[in-house]
Amino acid sequence: MKRSFMNRSLAIAILFLPLLLGSVLAGAQQNANSANQELPLKEIVKLPGKLLSEAKTTGQSGNLKLTGYRVEEVQLPGNVNAVVRGQQVVTDKAWRVTVTGGPFPVRTMPAVIWIDDQIAGYGIENETLSQITAVIFDSSLIHEGGIVSLSYGEDKEGRVRLSPALRLKSEGENQ
Repeated sequence: MKRSFMNRSLAIAILFLPLLLGSVLAGAQQNANSANQELPLKEIVKLPGKLLSEAKTTGQSGNLKLTGYRVEEVQLPGNVNAVVRGQQVVTDKAWRVTVTGGPFPVRTMPAVIWIDDQIAGYGIENETLSQITAVIFDSSLIHEGGIVSLSYGEDKEGRVRLSPALRLKSEGENQ
């Protein structure tokens, strides 16, 4: 009887010890990831930025009624870990791309902001649904002549493009 009890206890320990260890390690990993995400995207959206490019259309573009865009460089208060072109990087800058218009509909598919044929980021709507903002960490997307567009979901063919193209402001130019 004692031997049977010991065998059962050992079997239970062998089965549950890896699960217990895995959950402890997962909790530690989650805390480590939380520490690396010092600044949530919602906070970056609120930080002051340096205007790099801005355009307003003469009319409303497409069925989303787009009226313009703004691109800003944001100096972060500290370093954050980000993924840029599949690589983990540490950066203290972000770029904020905001598309104006609407009111934008709330949909099950996320709003996606594109620059040329690259997804810049998934949009965050403001309270009045008049702006959609994406925060990006890849400066190579922000270039002279880039075309800003918006879609719901990653439907490249369904994008609504804004014109004019990005025209980056020079140092000292009136903004």
